[in-house]
Amino acid sequence: MSELPPLESCGFVRVPADTELWMRCESCDKSDHFWVDEAKVHCRCGAAYTHAVRPDQSQVPVAELVFVEFDKGPKQLADLELDPKRLIALVVVAVAVLGGLAWWLLG
Repeated sequence: MSELPPLESCGFVRVPADTELWMRCESCDKSDHFWVDEAKVHCRCGAAYTHAVRPDQSQVPVAELVFVEFDKGPKQLADLELDPKRLIALVVVAVAVLGGLAWWLLG
């Protein structure tokens, strides 16, 4: 495998299905560490996939899978605790909320 792309360049992979369906790595169980080239879906853990499998066990080739950037994907599936930049954003929001709450209570 070649050099890993930065985490900011990775994202989610949507699997065409009747309901919203997203790939999850079978090796590391992450949903937001993927990138796609013309032949495979790659995960930062080293796993690579030539297809996705729907719940009905039908296979979806890479050409039909849709890469979705992290910011536009289902962040609730993300593993936020591993990326310091994402953690900092969450801390800033938490501090703002706590500051607003303290201002409201003490004001």
